[in-house]
Amino acid sequence: MKAYLRQQGPGILLVATTYFYFLIFAQFAFVELCQANCSESLKAMMAVMACCGIFGSLSVPLLIRRLRWEHLLVAGILGCALSAFFAMKAQSLISFFVLSGSIGACLGIVTVSVTARLNQILFPVGWGSAIGIGTGLGYAFANFPMVFLADSSIQAAMAGIGILLAIPVVIMLKGRERQDLTMTASNSVKYDLRYLVIVFLALVWLDSAAFFIIQHTVELKSQSWGGGYLWRNAFVHLSAAIIVGFVLQSRGLPCVVYSSFGILAIASLFLNETHSDFAWVGGLLYPAGVSLYSAAFVAAPAYLARSYSSVWSSAILYSVAGWFGSANGIGMAETLHRVPREFLLVAGLLITLPWWWGFRKKKKILVVTSVTLSCFYLASALSSRGDMQGDSIQKGRQVYRSEGCIHCHSRYVRPESRDVEIWGPVVSLEEILKEQPVLIGNRRQGPDLLNVGNRRSRAWLRQHFIDPQSLVSSSSMPSYAHLFNAGESKGENLIDFLMDQGLKNYSERFDEIQGWFLQNWELSADQEKEGERLFLEHCSTCHGHLGLGDGPMSRQWMRAPANLVLGPFPYTGQGDREQTLARVVKFGIPGTDMPGHESLEDAEVLGLVNYLIELRAQ
Repeated sequence: MKAYLRQQGPGILLVATTYFYFLIFAQFAFVELCQANCSESLKAMMAVMACCGIFGSLSVPLLIRRLRWEHLLVAGILGCALSAFFAMKAQSLISFFVLSGSIGACLGIVTVSVTARLNQILFPVGWGSAIGIGTGLGYAFANFPMVFLADSSIQAAMAGIGILLAIPVVIMLKGRERQDLTMTASNSVKYDLRYLVIVFLALVWLDSAAFFIIQHTVELKSQSWGGGYLWRNAFVHLSAAIIVGFVLQSRGLPCVVYSSFGILAIASLFLNETHSDFAWVGGLLYPAGVSLYSAAFVAAPAYLARSYSSVWSSAILYSVAGWFGSANGIGMAETLHRVPREFLLVAGLLITLPWWWGFRKKKKILVVTSVTLSCFYLASALSSRGDMQGDSIQKGRQVYRSEGCIHCHSRYVRPESRDVEIWGPVVSLEEILKEQPVLIGNRRQGPDLLNVGNRRSRAWLRQHFIDPQSLVSSSSMPSYAHLFNAGESKGENLIDFLMDQGLKNYSERFDEIQGWFLQNWELSADQEKEGERLFLEHCSTCHGHLGLGDGPMSRQWMRAPANLVLGPFPYTGQGDREQTLARVVKFGIPGTDMPGHESLEDAEVLGLVNYLIELRAQ
């Protein structure tokens, strides 16, 4: 065992630290920070990261001619670490775009440098298990509850520190040359780079989309990635990766590729059935499927080294399959709340067609390439249809009518009035009158619901329908929990309908929020005392009576409410703190479950802001 760790340990640590950084920061924490600070530009930032990732990956074969391998890898590691540390403090749109590019370029350099050299780093005996252990450890550490549930800024710090640990490993590897892994990995079988690019493109894309959907859909996360499942997921990831390491060495890539897709597809279908007694099966299978293809992805350049340059094959594989696939998966899943069956069909077609048909003729290459591009165009078009539930919005409109929502709520923002500040962007009267039937409403016993989708999250709306008083103690709204009974889709359809218009106006609403400023910063003596009362009335249900983030509803949300005494404060920690706090109190935090309190007067907002500042000073 000691001899094994001495031989394979450096390679295991390099794979583990690289994967940990990618998983917990590049694919998760940084995306969360982008959503919190500039969610309307998330797709653009993912595109920038992907483009720079492709550039960084493809630059390695050229840079390696001028630089020593260890120097290039250390430079990439330092760039990754600095990007993570700067992301902790970033707030402006420009800074996030710069960081997107930096993360992509540096991580591209690190990934290609590591995977292209594995056939020289690892020893032939036990190389498969070493790749499995390294991949499994990266996933396992990322799923530890104290890591996965940490604030996004803390996750960024962990990722930065973690990847810096790879530098001593690189120094240890200086001068190590092992040239006999290639034939062992290849098992005398030639693999076509074009085939592997398409296969892993499909797997990375499907996994990235599914992971984003799971993390941003409460019912899916609650049965697969909630706090109680994280230790289980860490164990499954590590166990599956170790097992697949032995399979890779003995059976080769095709067995692993088809098995991983089959497991991911079955897991997605089970997860989508949120009311099924067997939904937990999806939560168990998903991490296993991810570990299977991830270990194969790391090992792929070693299989290709018999027919291609390991550096160029790794660069092409990770630039196209890794970066393009990951960015498109996240981008297409941004508005989805189930893993579409169409996505599974597209991924399955991309995986099976090249293998069955081959690439032996130029005509076949052209056809397979055309099919690949067509599949991604189809998936992109399908994803633009929202949550892929067909006529769900129309069904939700019928529920809105049948439940009598029109009797207490309006769906019309009056132009040039305070409505715009409270309820969001104006929609032209012509558009409103196109509805059949027209649902303007006749009074406002409750808030206007035209743009509620850009003011409240799906999770908040769902909880408010089920138990309104749990969120707003003075609410006169009755419970509509019966719409969410097992096997009942009316509740989700109603939320789809309510979210639809708000999502269309999201960027416009975001601009309105950024243009709002609290005008009056003076309070009377009586108003100064109102801050605590307002906090207990509006905020304590989630943040707790003492502001420690432990309110009775704190476990309901995807990310626990902030500790308003100890922090960290990623959304209100820099710049004009008072004005930023006022915006959060008034409008919430777009892209999260934190709601606004739009109907509060300026004096009430200021009273709450002053009380929040007092809490921080304790």
